Amino acid sequence: MERMYLVVTMLLFGCLSASAQDSTRANILKEVEVVRPTYQREAGKLIMHIAGNKLFKTAANAMDVLKKLPGLEVGGDGSLLLSGRITPGIFINGKPQTMSAGELQQYLNNLSPELIAAIEVINNPSSQYDGEYKGIINIKLKPDITLGWKGMISASLQQNQYRQADNNLLLTYKSKKLAYTARLGYTTGTTIRRYYALQHLANTNIMATNTQMLTNNNNYSAQLGVEYAINKDQQLEVLLRTSHLNCTTNSFNTLHTTDSLAKEVLFNTSSNNNADPVQHNYAANLNYTARWGKTQLQVLTSLATIGNQQTEDIQNKNTLTNQLQEYWLTNMKNDIFIRTAQVDLSGELGKGKWRAGVKLALTTTRNELHYDTLSTANLFVTDSNRTNNFQYDEHITAGYITYERKLNKFNLIAGLRAEHTHSIGNAVTLSQVTKRNYLTWLPSLTVTFDITPNQQLHVSVSRRITRPTFPILNPFRFYFSPLNYWVGNPLLLPSKTSALTLSYSQKAFTVTVNMGREKDPMTRYPEYNPTTNILEYLGRNLPYNDFAGIETSAPVVVTKWWRMSNTLAGYYKKEQTPYHGVTYTIPITWFTVSGSQVFSLPRDFTFEVYYYYSSPNGDGLYFGRPLSYIDLSLQRSWLKGRLNTKVNYNDILNTYRVQRIFREKSIIDNRFTHWFGIRRAILTVSYSFGRSTYKGRQINKNEEENRAGM
Repeated sequence: MERMYLVVTMLLFGCLSASAQDSTRANILKEVEVVRPTYQREAGKLIMHIAGNKLFKTAANAMDVLKKLPGLEVGGDGSLLLSGRITPGIFINGKPQTMSAGELQQYLNNLSPELIAAIEVINNPSSQYDGEYKGIINIKLKPDITLGWKGMISASLQQNQYRQADNNLLLTYKSKKLAYTARLGYTTGTTIRRYYALQHLANTNIMATNTQMLTNNNNYSAQLGVEYAINKDQQLEVLLRTSHLNCTTNSFNTLHTTDSLAKEVLFNTSSNNNADPVQHNYAANLNYTARWGKTQLQVLTSLATIGNQQTEDIQNKNTLTNQLQEYWLTNMKNDIFIRTAQVDLSGELGKGKWRAGVKLALTTTRNELHYDTLSTANLFVTDSNRTNNFQYDEHITAGYITYERKLNKFNLIAGLRAEHTHSIGNAVTLSQVTKRNYLTWLPSLTVTFDITPNQQLHVSVSRRITRPTFPILNPFRFYFSPLNYWVGNPLLLPSKTSALTLSYSQKAFTVTVNMGREKDPMTRYPEYNPTTNILEYLGRNLPYNDFAGIETSAPVVVTKWWRMSNTLAGYYKKEQTPYHGVTYTIPITWFTVSGSQVFSLPRDFTFEVYYYYSSPNGDGLYFGRPLSYIDLSLQRSWLKGRLNTKVNYNDILNTYRVQRIFREKSIIDNRFTHWFGIRRAILTVSYSFGRSTYKGRQINKNEEENRAGM
């Protein structure tokens, strides 16, 4: 960890001439060395300082940074999992992002680590935040504190069996009143994914499914932001964003079936699925902040549209005879329209601070999926069993109030949030309408105790709500293979989670314990039909899910040229799972180990070894095999830091596979494996350019951001 030598010189600048200021400033900045701990606990948040931190120096993109955060796992498909169970909400500079899953992954994969100042992890959000957030990842971008224009261009090339390239351009211009930001991103190339499944009921056929999916990408995004300082106490922000995911996919599937003794091949089929999934996203945000004395107002508004379209050409053939067995054509259209408005007001009352706010969120989803099947007359006719029209409307009205008070070494924050939900799910094809109308109270309490200036104890309790998403509500089939699919359930109820979090920190060392119960958790379970050989995954609510976990992490400076950071976490869960007349309540424990070994090499090279291991885990019905991978990275800056080059080799041993095995073999022998092709070599080059005028009153802040960390 770096030592801090603060030189107090700002008072001298007012007495110097303009030319003398430039000379003196240059000499002073050479002496400034700012220390900031890599991990820092503050009011229920774990803060990771990224800018200038050698532990994150070799990261290829923001997604690469996230996987190194304590307690956060990044799946091979880009999914995020916090504390072994939570899908966190992603915030940028304290504001939630209304992005689709695909758009968010593209944004994080294209965001350069050099642009990130810090990341805040909130394991147990207070009543201030929407009830749907069980955990929050807030990415704080580096503020532009210089006048003039600057830019950064970066390119990343990935290679495994196939090649993919990510290209990005960032331009900023700032005057005393206005600040403009423009971001452009373009991704092209191919990704690969494989899926294997086995389904076998005693004394029936054994069916093995193998699927390989190739996705060709032609994706681009653009973002334009304008900030206007009306005066020193008022600011207006406009953000326009669009992204376009233009893909073509080819899935090749084989279904190999034998008798129950695996001696005689009964049939062997192959399936080709050629699809062109396209997603067009548009969003606009208008934000306003103002301050009057000790009172502050913030207004956040957003509009977002997500448009999905996809056609498929699916042919199923007998592999032995090459005879066409089934031929499907599909046409899917899915449109989502999101409108949100939020007003927050804060101020001081007595010796404490208060905050109150209201929010309105309206979401409209329209889904049409049309299946045509080739008939014996060699004509395509509508398949009514698969064709569907599902519409979903959700209106959420929320309000909250919190009060914060400091008493000696204690800091207390108490809050209460109320959310009213009104939703209508209309399965038009089935003439089935499901309405929900409910009010949820979400209290929270946070207590922080400063043991010493370097030691802190934190306790928080809260109640959160998880509403079923549109895909899990849609009561129609989504196919993995011709005989393997999952079906949504429009009757699912929201789940409610009561959680307790304890954390202790001493400088950069942190320990966090969390525990609680989730009522009515949503899950999927398998049902196998031995007559048709169809395996369905159906959605339902379970009675409850008890959980607990402990996570500890600390960066260590071994020598001047060797730094490390390791995270050790242990988790526990027990859920009540009724299945085929038996209720399974199986306690499940597992642990994860992850860490980085960072070496400063001669000629300013930085070399890193990153590793991750998760022990066997699972849930009430499935057993999960261990998961592990190792990454290598090499980084160097050139041209006084303007040019940055990185070489990453991810999953060097090709060990990352998600594997699940059904526990009760007497019911069904079902196992499946997902392989995401994350073993790849990545070359990243970024270059910073531009001309700017230094803003004298922010010298210390700017230097701190460039040199903070271990």
